[in-house]
Amino acid sequence: MMKPCKTFFIAATVSAIMIAGCSNEKPTPGNTASTTAPSSEPVTIKISMDTTLDEDLMIQIQEQLKKDHPNITVEFIKAVKGTTLQELIIAGQPPDIVLTYNGKIASYQDLDILYDMTPLLKQMNVDLGRFDPSILEDSKIGAANNEIYGLPLSLNYHALYYNKDIFDKFGVPYPTDGMTWDQVLQLAKKVTGVDSSGMQIRGFDPGNSVIWVSQPLGIAVVDPKTEKATMNNDQWKKVFEMVKSFYSIPGNEPKGTPKDSFLKDKLLAMYTDLSIINDLELAAANGLNWDMVQYPSYPEKPNIYGNASVNMLMITKTSQHKEQALQVIQTAVSDAVQLESARKGRVTPLKEPMFKTEFGKSRDVLKGKNVQGIFKSKPVKYPVASKYRSKAESMVRDKFTEYMTGKIDVNTALSRLDEEINKMIQGSTQ
Repeated sequence: MMKPCKTFFIAATVSAIMIAGCSNEKPTPGNTASTTAPSSEPVTIKISMDTTLDEDLMIQIQEQLKKDHPNITVEFIKAVKGTTLQELIIAGQPPDIVLTYNGKIASYQDLDILYDMTPLLKQMNVDLGRFDPSILEDSKIGAANNEIYGLPLSLNYHALYYNKDIFDKFGVPYPTDGMTWDQVLQLAKKVTGVDSSGMQIRGFDPGNSVIWVSQPLGIAVVDPKTEKATMNNDQWKKVFEMVKSFYSIPGNEPKGTPKDSFLKDKLLAMYTDLSIINDLELAAANGLNWDMVQYPSYPEKPNIYGNASVNMLMITKTSQHKEQALQVIQTAVSDAVQLESARKGRVTPLKEPMFKTEFGKSRDVLKGKNVQGIFKSKPVKYPVASKYRSKAESMVRDKFTEYMTGKIDVNTALSRLDEEINKMIQGSTQ
């Protein structure tokens, strides 16, 4: 028996508008779209949360749905034991919508729930021109023939966060937008040392070893087409050597958890991470005097940061209420919801400039902060990832540690990684 989960119920109104066109298209199994207006009968749309979503955003969607579609009740199903997406499917209770992120799309192939929304989007006159084209493309990762399996809801960004008090103690100017990695390195040297209270201050930590630092270059650990390791090359060598140069600054050796060192201990001057506004809010309440600037760039890849995981809402192939499910999604990506979401510090997938200019304006923790700096960079094109990516990246971090601690040189580290990752993949396929 499935365990009960917490649900959020939402009511919503239907515009009974008949959409002409598309009716000449011959439907294919799993992709049928009615030529009639969506029913205004009461219906429950179940959403499986296969990634996290701020409860505040759920409330925003709830409130707007009350105005837009009061005949629709939405049930958000959290992924706890007994109600994960896979468990729902096995139990014969598949959801109508999956809340996920683009990097997971390929993993749904085996679940047989992917549904190309393209005909339905055309039928219901959904304006895809509202979305940032690059984010819309990133949401198609895992689609073999340009299928649209879901619409983007929000996305992560990368930024360089810094502790203003530490810079003030060392008498060093604050970081600025537009810095290269080498400029960050030189700045880190100036704010690494023992402060007046005798505490060791670290100048910088990239947050996720070499992985996030590699992403702006568009390089992968495993080629998804060949399922072969791609480590032994000059680009990965540059990443390994650069990150080691940070950790080789006397006093800046890795210590503890970088995020805690920055947010809680206040012993880290600069730190790169994703969207951590909620964490910063708590840290600021505990005395962290912080600000943010644009993510560092490579000279050959200016104004590019790493992978921006795109949160998406996908209609499932098995849903019996696809039109109403799309109405829910349309409300979630409406200007009203997205504007309020942007004001609360979430990056919207919509391209209208106002969503950037209004970013963070209703969050006290962001007042007076350089929030516009994050928009000076764009995410690298999201990669089509190998199914071995996670395990291979873990091996990369371990091997980098061997290199950083002087156990092996960089060339040996990279060549061994190719060998060991390929061996791992071969063992997984046998």
